[in-house]
Amino acid sequence: MSRFPEHPAWDFITRLYARPDVAPACLALQERHDIDVTLMLFCLWRGTVGGSIPDGEMAALAAAARDWREATVLPIRAARRWLKQQPEQYGLYASVLATEIDCEHGELLMLAQLAGSLDCKGQPAAETMAANLETFFHAWGVRPDEQDRPAVAAILAAAKAMAEARRAPPQQPVT
Repeated sequence: MSRFPEHPAWDFITRLYARPDVAPACLALQERHDIDVTLMLFCLWRGTVGGSIPDGEMAALAAAARDWREATVLPIRAARRWLKQQPEQYGLYASVLATEIDCEHGELLMLAQLAGSLDCKGQPAAETMAANLETFFHAWGVRPDEQDRPAVAAILAAAKAMAEARRAPPQQPVT
């Protein structure tokens, strides 16, 4: 994996993706609607820092994400999926998977730079995360239906729990 500058959004989305039920929910939405999971999770992170993403800004972020995704992530993902089916891949699968993750990391840093000027109230809010998620789906041209609701609910619940845990005061040691 490449060395990238640290960014709290990357830390958040990798921890979120690792939570129970989140990865399968993200992959189900990705397979069903061809969404950009990195952008979707970035929108949730913005909500944790009180950053709302209005429709116009989301359209710009979605366009940049589509360009990045089509030029880097999707071709590498196709190669990774093909390699996974090859009996003698000579260890290339793991390398290509790492490269795919690096491309997603690069996308996230690009999104963070583009969104740097967006309004940030500094108050994490469940409502802001939900609104950003709704704006994301609208910009991506997706109307989540009944089949999508469990996946969306799992992702949003995990993001809210992470945001609340971060805001909770530190536990005092018991003496």
